Amino acid sequence: MRTARLTLATAGIPFVVLAVAYVLRTAWAGRLPDTIVSHWGTGGPDRGTALTSMTAWTLGLGAAAAVVATVTALVMRHRGAFVPRTAIGFAAWLATLPAGVLIASMWATLDVASWQQARSAWGAVTLAIGLSVAAGALATLLTGPTPRAAIPEPRDLPSAGLAPGERAVWIGAGTNYPMAFAGIGVIGLFLVLQLSLDDLDVMPYALILIVAVLALAATCRVRARVDATGVTLTLGLFRFPHRTLTFDEIASAHVEQMSVWSAGGYGLRRGFGYTAFKVRAGEALAVTLTSGHVVKATVDDAERAAGLVNDLVAAERP
Repeated sequence: MRTARLTLATAGIPFVVLAVAYVLRTAWAGRLPDTIVSHWGTGGPDRGTALTSMTAWTLGLGAAAAVVATVTALVMRHRGAFVPRTAIGFAAWLATLPAGVLIASMWATLDVASWQQARSAWGAVTLAIGLSVAAGALATLLTGPTPRAAIPEPRDLPSAGLAPGERAVWIGAGTNYPMAFAGIGVIGLFLVLQLSLDDLDVMPYALILIVAVLALAATCRVRARVDATGVTLTLGLFRFPHRTLTFDEIASAHVEQMSVWSAGGYGLRRGFGYTAFKVRAGEALAVTLTSGHVVKATVDDAERAAGLVNDLVAAERP
């Protein structure tokens, strides 16, 4: 992906849309009231915002989002990381959405005496979403197709020593039960202290405890299965989310070390070029897809799992 195309997709398209929004604001200035509609309720328009203020925060927010997206994408590319075209399209959509909101609000209030007489919310929402989606789609097309990852030579990849014609199954997991138990203990202690006070409703705190327990249960265990059908990954005690990778989309597998800060935390994490099923620091099974995307899972004995994946991928190829 060329730097110029990347910059044009993440910054050029959003700034063009922002400029169009400002031009329309200037052209329509004489046909708009000082306050334009900014929110609709079930009964119609129920909130207005000064045109000057709405112009400032929407265009400022869109410009900031475009700059952040561009800098992030360029840094990732400079470091050799995979930058998916879908992420570029999403960034362009997000950066142009505020401009779409401004244009839609101005359109809804155009040629009316006050914002209370604004047009239907459906037309405004369709205009705002449609404009930003079109910008995101254009950015995705401009980025071009995602280059396929170069498949490393077999000697660089771990192997389980699977002979031709043999089949094997590997099942493994990675856990972090101490974090879950400690988290539940701390939250439980906090709730006990809060409930010891007078005149407090129990129900909100019970809901907090339930949500916390569910969140910790969802991030205390990751399970992986490698067999003839592919690689299956699940997260948490409820085994959700769930993802299956088939061998026709897998390029290779290797072992990667993840720190506490890798991927930005624990749970299901997604960033530029990777998806991580992470419950702890340490070794992780890293499966590189033919698209260049890497799916990681912090499981024990990751090298054996990676070796079996590579052997099965090789067996599937003619």
